Amino acid sequence: MNEPAVLLVDEPTSALDHERGAAVLDLLAGLTRERSTATVLVTHDRAHLGLVDGTVTMRDGRLTAPAPA
Repeated sequence: MNEPAVLLVDEPTSALDHERGAAVLDLLAGLTRERSTATVLVTHDRAHLGLVDGTVTMRDGRLTAPAPA
């Protein structure tokens, strides 16, 4: 229970200023890599997408093509 294989994270930066949001996403990215965990992150904030390995977008409730790398 303390070492999940997958983390589901929904809008972790929505109520934070830019600096605190960046710190939270850096922490999540670091933990994901250190623990070899898969993290599914849902966000409207595209500012920190450089930290992720891949993205999928959703529009009007439907998945769209993966974003270009």
